[in-house]
Amino acid sequence: MHDPHDIKTIQEICSARKIDLPHAAGIYAFWWVGDRHQLLNSNRSIVLKGPGGNPVTVQYEDWWPEELAFPCLYVGKTTNIRRRFSLHLKRGCPQQLHKPMSENQKVPPNTTSCQLRWGIEHIFPNDQSPLKIIESSVGFSYRTDFGENAIAERFFEEDRLIGTWRPWFNIDSER
Repeated sequence: MHDPHDIKTIQEICSARKIDLPHAAGIYAFWWVGDRHQLLNSNRSIVLKGPGGNPVTVQYEDWWPEELAFPCLYVGKTTNIRRRFSLHLKRGCPQQLHKPMSENQKVPPNTTSCQLRWGIEHIFPNDQSPLKIIESSVGFSYRTDFGENAIAERFFEEDRLIGTWRPWFNIDSER
């Protein structure tokens, strides 16, 4: 999934209204395929609710493994790759969905399924066209080849990839 040949740009996947992805269960990843300098000069600080509801500041760092061709932004699992991809992007809403809060506090996501969109809007809070950033700078890869006990295997593979690839938008608070 991290081989550059497996990663397609969002523009490649979305031709007009059609999304060229399967309706199959699997795991997936969103990648930053744009200018790395732009990503590393974005808003890399976020304030999450920590234990007891106390604020905890987290810094997104350049901590991706060297063997990755691109920085990983988010890893997930789903029962329907195409549907989940669409929910992440929310292409019907070109304007910002998540208005920035003061002092980098985490804005509640529009839905529980739009982590990529939420993350892009957090790190680029002043950009009013988040879909243009996503279309020009984000890639996507997936895997659907899980055999027996697929539910458990997808669960473990998602956790392994999050721990290995260290995607920014998978970080959440501890409760």
